[in-house]
Amino acid sequence: MQASKGYDSTMAAARVTPAGATMMAAHVTEWCVIGTVPDKMLFGEVPSPGELKKTEVLIGVKAASMSGDDVGLLQDTYAGGTAHSCKPSTARPLVGGQDYAGIVLACGPGCTRLRVGDRVCGIMKPFEHQPGTWAEQTKAPENEVCKINDDSISFVAAAAVAMGAFVGYDMIKHAAERLTGSSQRCLVIGASGALGTVLLQMLRKQHAAVRITAVCSGKNAEIVRGLGAHEVIDYTIKPFGEQLATAEKFDVAFDFVGGKQVEHDAASVLAPGGVYVTAVGPTQYMGKDRKLSTGETFSSLGYIIRKSFCNCGGKYKYAMSQGYPPLTAEIWRSSVIESGVRATIAEEVPFADAPIRQALRRAASNHAGGRLVINMEKK
Repeated sequence: MQASKGYDSTMAAARVTPAGATMMAAHVTEWCVIGTVPDKMLFGEVPSPGELKKTEVLIGVKAASMSGDDVGLLQDTYAGGTAHSCKPSTARPLVGGQDYAGIVLACGPGCTRLRVGDRVCGIMKPFEHQPGTWAEQTKAPENEVCKINDDSISFVAAAAVAMGAFVGYDMIKHAAERLTGSSQRCLVIGASGALGTVLLQMLRKQHAAVRITAVCSGKNAEIVRGLGAHEVIDYTIKPFGEQLATAEKFDVAFDFVGGKQVEHDAASVLAPGGVYVTAVGPTQYMGKDRKLSTGETFSSLGYIIRKSFCNCGGKYKYAMSQGYPPLTAEIWRSSVIESGVRATIAEEVPFADAPIRQALRRAASNHAGGRLVINMEKK
C-alpha cells in the first residue's frame, strides 16, 4: 500500500509502536554459553523498537535469514569474539538476526526517499547496536534500507540473498583486475554454502567468460553446476590442492571456508600474480565455535595485515573481504535486480519457537547447504 495524501508518518509511528508496546521475537537475555544458542534462545514478547529518530523507518519484518554468524552474535563469539553486539539483559533483550525483508510501517519526519507501504530489505549493523531482525518489527536509518523495486522478488527471496549479494559484490571487487578478458579461471572454495552459491551466480552473470571450478562435497555437485560451475572438486575425496596439482592454474580463488591450510592449497594452484580473496581469514569458521585468545586475535589481525600489504612475495595477491553493512542500493541493483541473482534456500521455517530452534542447530553446524530463512508470515 502507498501512503495517502497528507499522511502523518510520525503519527503512524506512534500508533504502530506506542509506549510500552511489545512484539514477538526470538531473542536472548544473556550471552549464551558456546554451543547452547538453540536451547537457550527465548521466543516471546520483547519491547517494540520504540520512537523513531528523524530519518529512521519502522519496518514490519516479513522474512529474516539466519546463519552461523548470527549464532556467533548471540554467544558473543562473532569474529572470534572481537566484535560485539549490545550486551543482552532482561530489561534489554538482544534480538537475533541481521538480514531482513519487509514493509515500511512508518517514517521519521526527516525521511524523504521511502514511504509507508514500500517493500524493503537490508542488513543490520549489530555492532552499532542496531536492532535484530528475528522479530515482528525492526527499525533502521532510511539511507541504510534498500527498496525492492521488483515485485517478482518475494520477501523470503530478498532476505535470503541480501548477505550473499553484499559479500559477493565486495569479493568480486577485490578480484576485478583478474576477471577481465576471455580465458580467466576462478576457483570457488565452499561453493555450495549460502554465500558461495550467490557468488557463483554473480560470476556467471557478470563475467560470463570466466571458467569456474567449485570446491564442495560431492553430494552438492549438481547444485553448483546448475548455478554456474563448469567443474566440481569433491574435497571429501582428498584435498583440492592435490586434485588440482596438475590442472591449469587459476587467476582467482574465492574462499568461504578459511584457514591457513585452505589458503596454502589455493596458493598452490594460483597463477603468478593471481588473487586469493577470503571471506573468513586465517582461522577456519572464525568465531562460530569459540572465542580467540588475545594472542590469537592479534596474531590473526597481524597475519591479515601482513598478507594484504606484502603481496605474498609477488606470488599472489591476498585480500580479505571486509565490507561493512549497509547493503547499498547499488549492490542491490547490480547484483539482484540486473543480474537476477538469488540465494539457494536450504530451509524456510515459520515464525515459531520449535522450527527456529531446529534451524539454529542447522546454522550452527556450518553445513546448512544454503540459506535458512524465517518466513514471518507463517506462524
